[in-house]
Amino acid sequence: MSTAPSHYSAPLVIPRAEHTLSRNGVSSAALKVLYRLHRAGYVAYLVGGSVRDLLLGRRPKDFDVVTNAQPREIRRLFRNSRVIGRRFRLVHVLFAGETVEVATFRASPEPDEVPDGWEEGEENEDGEETEAAPQVDENNVFGTPAEDARRRDFTVNALFYNIADFSIIDHVGGLEDLRGETLRTIGDPDQRIEEDPVRMLRALEYMVRLGFKLEPRTEDAIHRNRDLILAASPARLAYELLETLRSGVSQGISAAWKRFGILRLVFPEAEAAGPALNQLLVSVDRRFSTGEAVDDAVLLGLSFLPDYVGLLHDAAREDGRIDNPQLLAGLAELIDPAELRLHLSNRNVHQIRQGLFTISKMRRAPERARQVIRLARQDYFPTAWALYTFAAEAKLLPAEPHRAWADALDRLAKNGTLEDASQSVQPTRRRRRRPRRRRRS
Repeated sequence: MSTAPSHYSAPLVIPRAEHTLSRNGVSSAALKVLYRLHRAGYVAYLVGGSVRDLLLGRRPKDFDVVTNAQPREIRRLFRNSRVIGRRFRLVHVLFAGETVEVATFRASPEPDEVPDGWEEGEENEDGEETEAAPQVDENNVFGTPAEDARRRDFTVNALFYNIADFSIIDHVGGLEDLRGETLRTIGDPDQRIEEDPVRMLRALEYMVRLGFKLEPRTEDAIHRNRDLILAASPARLAYELLETLRSGVSQGISAAWKRFGILRLVFPEAEAAGPALNQLLVSVDRRFSTGEAVDDAVLLGLSFLPDYVGLLHDAAREDGRIDNPQLLAGLAELIDPAELRLHLSNRNVHQIRQGLFTISKMRRAPERARQVIRLARQDYFPTAWALYTFAAEAKLLPAEPHRAWADALDRLAKNGTLEDASQSVQPTRRRRRRPRRRRRS
């Protein structure tokens, strides 16, 4: 079995002729960033999940770069960039359809910050800070390549690809673990989890997504420390939850979280949903595997959907009508705890509440076109329709009324009564003011 070194000495350097990573797998945007830094006299490495995935023959979802250039130096090299971050300043270099994150070698072992879009202290396009950010003593956080590698979470995520000579640089035994398909924390696993409890969620995600096994000490540490996840910030937990739901393997990750006793701590509503949630996650994974986007409010709403269907049945009267006050009270009891625990945005909570409640108005085939038009023009209807579609696919609700509503929407769209059928039945995504900081993959 692969074993990590108890201490670190000189790095292992694998020359180009002895590894399989090719520049053909690196995006043109990332290559432009690497080469411009290198030609300006700086060290420039591709780092993290992109190096890992390329060595595994996988297609990376994004590319991160690390360098000895400091943020303002990087900013001067790239006019198409902006500086983000609170404790540690990062640079996003913006290209059409892609953002390359560039970080300075870092010594700090502190947890990753929540993604951009959740934080303040960003710079505008002219490089001026738009909001006050804490002052950072840069000499205390910037470090050497070796320090930067050792502060990362898992050995397989700490590999560098050097654009200067196309070599792979390994400070922590990541190549050996990559060959052994082993996920191992860098350093003492208990200490690394105490530093950042979210690493437990990431470990189980990587285990599922990569098909790797957990190194025994890392696995034992997750079992011992799972209650520490309650100390993680709500914003980061919400972010990790959404990243999992978008991963394409959410069913497997959810099962792993449940097996390790973490799901009931992070999102007890999801665990309470039981097997019905598994059916819903199969549908979610199928959509993401084909490149289809699903709105955040819909993804979060799925965890409440099985219990909501139960509320809907309980609120049905003998005459077939719904006791709306009873249904709304039950809906509040269902959603309010998660809203408080995860600090869900007002927009998402509004969409989830209204989306779920609107399903009660679609449990029968529509009788009049006016009924369909009135609902379809509400801002929350795309969320309601998506949740209803997932419920019908999972057989939580009858398929016949759903088909009748789909036919009615199609007819109205074709005759021009609705502007666009796809806009009527697909969730709309909120426009972001700025690119979201990607987490390291």
